[in-house]
Amino acid sequence: MRWLIPALLVPMVIAGACRGGQSELSIEDADELVVESVVSGKALDRFESADSDTAVGQIAPLVTGLDLLTGETVQIKPAGRPFVVAFFAHWCPHCQREVASLTEWLMANKLPTNVDLIAISTFEAPDRGNHPPQKWLQDEGWKYPVIADTPSQTVADAFGAMSVPYFVFVEADGTVAFRMSGNLGPEQLSIAMKRLAGTSI
Repeated sequence: MRWLIPALLVPMVIAGACRGGQSELSIEDADELVVESVVSGKALDRFESADSDTAVGQIAPLVTGLDLLTGETVQIKPAGRPFVVAFFAHWCPHCQREVASLTEWLMANKLPTNVDLIAISTFEAPDRGNHPPQKWLQDEGWKYPVIADTPSQTVADAFGAMSVPYFVFVEADGTVAFRMSGNLGPEQLSIAMKRLAGTSI
């Protein structure tokens, strides 16, 4: 079982998803990092396939960070309700399409009443465009909590992210129900959330 050790991911694009890469921070960037997200627990195995996902049934890591949109403290931990952790990168064209389509859908539809949604802004790279991520998400009208990953992608690594968009569906007791990668779109995400909530589709 892996402990939480940040990983360096090589930038590349795969079908329907973007691979993350670590970029160097300038002194100006470092000055803006007032509070860094904190992760505890054991890291999930890297996500490679939903068909044979070894993370299913494992306890998801705990995360505490500040909401990029409100400045309030957000925690990812069991709270008696299932939840979805969605990973996006501001420069990733697949993430840009996913956030745009999901935001439009979420404005017209509600999540299952007992399921929470938290986003992680990860693989931040100021030199790769569409930066900063909070402006992008505000401009899109995203209304759900967004935690910034650390410069070394600690949160993404803890949840086994290999590419983005990436989704981890977690049961109310904190165990991983299933994971999915790539562009889901509103219909597939709705089906997945209803499956997590235990409601009929």
